[in-house]
Amino acid sequence: MPFYQYSVRNNQGQTVLGTLQADNVDAARSALVSGGYAVDKLEELASSNSFLRHKPTPAAPAAKAVTPAPAPKVQPVKRPAAAKAVPTQTVAAQPAARPVAPQRRPETPSPGPHLNAIPDPAPQKDFYKTKYGNDKDLFFLFSQLGSYFRSGINPAQGLTDLSRRVPARYQDSLKHAASVVSEGGRMSTVLEKYPYLYPPDVVGTVRAGEAAGFMPDAMEEVASKMEISHRLKRRLKYFNIMFILTIASAPMVLGTIQGGLKSMELQDQAGGNLPAVQTVGKSIGVSLFHDLPVTLLIFGALWALYAWFNSMPMRRFRHVLVIRTPVIGGRAMAESMARLTWAMGMVSKAGLSPQQTFQLALQAVPNQFVRERLRAEGEKMTESDKLSSALRRSALLPVEYGNIVETGEVTGDVPRALDNVAKATDADFQGRNATAIQSSGWIFSLILAVLVLVLCAWLLRTWYDGIFRVIKTDG
Repeated sequence: MPFYQYSVRNNQGQTVLGTLQADNVDAARSALVSGGYAVDKLEELASSNSFLRHKPTPAAPAAKAVTPAPAPKVQPVKRPAAAKAVPTQTVAAQPAARPVAPQRRPETPSPGPHLNAIPDPAPQKDFYKTKYGNDKDLFFLFSQLGSYFRSGINPAQGLTDLSRRVPARYQDSLKHAASVVSEGGRMSTVLEKYPYLYPPDVVGTVRAGEAAGFMPDAMEEVASKMEISHRLKRRLKYFNIMFILTIASAPMVLGTIQGGLKSMELQDQAGGNLPAVQTVGKSIGVSLFHDLPVTLLIFGALWALYAWFNSMPMRRFRHVLVIRTPVIGGRAMAESMARLTWAMGMVSKAGLSPQQTFQLALQAVPNQFVRERLRAEGEKMTESDKLSSALRRSALLPVEYGNIVETGEVTGDVPRALDNVAKATDADFQGRNATAIQSSGWIFSLILAVLVLVLCAWLLRTWYDGIFRVIKTDG
């Protein structure tokens, strides 16, 4: 296998030089990207006659020993952990201005670069149960993380510093992430262990940023989408509370009506000699106290139902229900496609294979139902499949978008094609989001109005029935 000389940048923006051995240039690039490095330069070294001198080792006993040519004294440079050298080769320094340091020989043979840039998900039982997070807090958190990552500050230092200025429920997760990142681990692995704070699409966006080397953009993308989501959810939450209060107040209104009717009966029995205000107040108070357990039971049942509906086990059901809801469902689908195409455009710039690009990008999709459909399609892909074919088979995007991606594959400029598709899907999402905000107000106001009219009709019917009963009794 040939050797490749590289120049990469780590998460701190520092330049790292070195060499590695791989089957081809794509495999070498994938190995570097999977180690969390941004590739600046990658080129194959010259033939073994001019650059390499082979020495026999126990892994290759048949090779003939060749006396290496004298090389200038050089300082060793760091190599990414993901790039694995084959022990049968030793690289001499280049005679050029920038020499290549000799590679360290492992004790056992190495099969070559590791191509899997997608880490295995954490076990489902390996998580921490905390209070629920919200989109507003995530917006402030990730907008600040984006500033830290873009400024070049050490990620562990940024996470530690930010943990002092966030709500208490986020502090432990950020400290945990800082500890893991300082040891060379991945931030997404830690966030995945706090599912009540960080939704799967947030973790997926961070994971894609780590694998493809666009962490600042990933942080800012999460912050932007959390802000948009917070605005819509705040509006919907207002109508949810009004719905609960309207139903829960019905027993109180009914108790007031029944108390008023009871006071009229008492006045009739006393010949109208009882004090009016005191009699009405006492009758209503007794009626409300009598109906208080039922009122509290209804209110508690509605609130428990609301909390259960928004719980973690109901997440998939909520996402399926959202997709099938008029107006809101179109917005949810457009948001999922916008996040998918944006992530694919960013990941494709790292030179990963179409299969890896698709599997990484789908993890950034917020709707679980849509994400499952995409994952099923991604599992069918092979390393030889094209992105355009996978997008067409999913049937979630217009055919024209798949054609744009296919044109990029033919011309060799897939990232630009995906950027164009991402712009189109984002424009569609922005339009549907504006429509959803306006339409949801009218739709929920109409539902609330119908509910109020039904309750009023029922209460008025109760009132008139009571009046007629009192009149009949007097007669």
